Amino acid sequence: MVAQTPAESLLALVASVFDAYSVVLFQPEDETGKSEARLTAFFSLGDEIARGARIPPGKGLVGWILRNKAPLLVDSIDQNQAFLGYYQEQSEPDIRSFMGCPVPGGGALCIDSKRAGAFTGSRQKLLHLFALMIPQLESLVTHSDHDREVGVYFAALERMADLRASYAGWGEYMNKLLALLKETTGFHYVAFASRVEGSARYIVEGECPPLLNRQGNQAELPVNSGIVGWGFRNEEAVHNDGTGGPGATPIFGKNPLVPDFAAAICLPVTVDNYTCGVLCLAGLEPRPLSPELRSFVRMAADDMARLLDTVALRYRIHNLLPKASLQRSGSVAFDPDAPPAPRPTDD
Repeated sequence: MVAQTPAESLLALVASVFDAYSVVLFQPEDETGKSEARLTAFFSLGDEIARGARIPPGKGLVGWILRNKAPLLVDSIDQNQAFLGYYQEQSEPDIRSFMGCPVPGGGALCIDSKRAGAFTGSRQKLLHLFALMIPQLESLVTHSDHDREVGVYFAALERMADLRASYAGWGEYMNKLLALLKETTGFHYVAFASRVEGSARYIVEGECPPLLNRQGNQAELPVNSGIVGWGFRNEEAVHNDGTGGPGATPIFGKNPLVPDFAAAICLPVTVDNYTCGVLCLAGLEPRPLSPELRSFVRMAADDMARLLDTVALRYRIHNLLPKASLQRSGSVAFDPDAPPAPRPTDD
């Protein structure tokens, strides 16, 4: 096996130091320590490891460590009695020695060998030191990923500012922004829907890639359909990471043209205290929605709102100019109590 992640690199080092056949890392599904522990990383000289293996506390050698939170050494394994739980049942190798210790914060780091008596009690302390490195390594990786994520979003915000300054119209700006959001966030689909005040329907103005607007016409859907419609009706954001269980996230309701998305973010776009649009990002697989991601998407929605407000103001001024000109000529009196012009939905 070729090590790919920092954790796998550490396990490869452990295998080399102890001359082990396999090294496995199990970590609990939650913080209680009562749930099953999942195989999160491994290194092995063979191909028999059962990827995605899960072991409940108390079951087999690994489960004993998980339940008792204590080290364990077995220098002569009887294959008919010992349960390892991380090898494929039909191709489990002839393992003769096993040693493991708990990982701080939950989990177990375990090594094995095809040789009986391969590990000694005096070396348990060394394995414990490697186990101590695992949460430290995870913390370093998390901070590194966080810094990289923030850098990506910051660069995208700079591109958004340039886009807003050079846009040639609302439609062009919107389409370029949706493409930028898809590229930056890694979501599979990004769309913007708008609604005229008082209407019972909303329009999918733009999407990347096109799903509903393939024929050049903008799809029009009832406001009671999907979580986009829910955003219009309730004027609240929706954040769904898709990990709550099986089932699709119907962003537009049931529609044969739209795939079954798992994760989604839908944010209302508000102008003058009115939700005139909803920005939606959707992914085909569950994914974590970090605070940085949520903040970035919120900034994008706010950017759209600012530009829509500017476009609406220009539209109102454009419609008032002829009336003001007629007033100056004495032909028509301007009525200050006249209702405002309708909000534009496009260029």
